[in-house]
Amino acid sequence: MNYNPHLNKRNEKGNKGTFGRVLVVAGNESMSGCVFFCSMAALKSGCGIVNIFTDRNNIESLKVLIPEAIFDWFDNIKHPVFDEKDTFFKDKLDKLLKKTDSVVIGPGLGIREDTLKITEYILKNFNGNIIVDADALNSISVKYKFQNALKDDFKADESHPLYNKGKERCVVITPHILELARLCGLKGEEVKGNLDELALKIAKEYGIITVFKDSSTRVSDGTDLYINKSGNSALSTAGSGDILAGMIASLIINEEYPFRGVNTAVYLHGRAGEFAGKELTAFCTTARDILANMPKAFAALKVDDRIYNNCVILEVMNASNK
Repeated sequence: MNYNPHLNKRNEKGNKGTFGRVLVVAGNESMSGCVFFCSMAALKSGCGIVNIFTDRNNIESLKVLIPEAIFDWFDNIKHPVFDEKDTFFKDKLDKLLKKTDSVVIGPGLGIREDTLKITEYILKNFNGNIIVDADALNSISVKYKFQNALKDDFKADESHPLYNKGKERCVVITPHILELARLCGLKGEEVKGNLDELALKIAKEYGIITVFKDSSTRVSDGTDLYINKSGNSALSTAGSGDILAGMIASLIINEEYPFRGVNTAVYLHGRAGEFAGKELTAFCTTARDILANMPKAFAALKVDDRIYNNCVILEVMNASNK
């Protein structure tokens, strides 16, 4: 299978429903920026609609920043812990999940009990694409671990909420080094020195796609390992990971092979960082600059007329030519 970065042909007769819907479950009462970056990245990556489910305190500012999105809200003060019997949370979430193709869960939710409960609920009840990021992963790691991940006899715990073998859906986890260390109960240096092994083993045993973020991000479906070489230190800025989560959620919707969609998102995220760093220097690049350079990254994939598995093969153009 060819894993070169590519984009499916855009359906010129399609509409916003054709290109899918992303639900972003993110942002506690003090973290609205992550919602903005994740949602805008999803919209800029080709999905037709983005729904946002966030703390009510974020709504007014986000309506100004992202008028393209559709909003719903929860209240961490009146309802501090998600309860499946509490219709305030459950009914709203169920309605959103029924019309969603991809969900991003985690950015800016905080490491707390309600984050874990919402994450567990989505993993238990949603059969579409699920991108588990940031505080969703951190909250999972408090209660669950990928035990003995570096041992030869490593096996999945089928009671773990991320266990996905035998299911038709796609689950993607996107930890950086410290988040992965928490998930595995290991030290950061142990994780960093064994990224290839961990990416392959965890993906294979749990039936998920692993995206382990580092200077060279590793992506695996348990069979193949993709080591991304795009990007630079301009990506090392707050909000960059939120952008990647939104890009993944959008790009896998119309992809026959989700692994290819994830690889393309990781690659294009890196390229957007390259363009931003070239224009502004890595020192001065912010997440807003990465967003602003996403169109350049997409445009730098030159479409030719060869077809491979119903997908357009792309030729990568050098950033220096742009």
